[in-house]
Amino acid sequence: MRIEDEIQQKDFKDDHRRLVVNLLFTNNWLNQQFIPFFRQFGLTLQQHNVLSILRGQHPQPVCFGELQERMVDRNSNVTRLVDKLIDKGYATRDICQANRRMIEVRLTPAGMDKLQQIDEQMPSFFQRFHNLTQEEAVLASQLLDKLRG
Repeated sequence: MRIEDEIQQKDFKDDHRRLVVNLLFTNNWLNQQFIPFFRQFGLTLQQHNVLSILRGQHPQPVCFGELQERMVDRNSNVTRLVDKLIDKGYATRDICQANRRMIEVRLTPAGMDKLQQIDEQMPSFFQRFHNLTQEEAVLASQLLDKLRG
């Protein structure tokens, strides 16, 4: 559906403004798709993002600063997110032996199991985004990369 129809606006002053509104609206739409998907696993989108980063480094630890830099939503409170994941048994936090000012975060076996459960459901979840062809998806991704410079 066209963005003009979605937000009941006749037109935009220019195509770049239309693009920005469309991106913001689409971002919110995507979040509305992801929130219930991750909720069924007892996670938020941001918690899943942290677990995915930890899995990518596993078995090596990740420090808080690196987590913050690699997050999709860089405004997330990494300390709070890690605390929640520790409470759920999905991550651990330890003081780095080489540099006692650094905190190391690691994925637990329970965290790995949770990610595997999610991975099993991802293909069917992502089917709802297949209204673009593979070529269109590649082009859209390249254009978004270009937009960010």
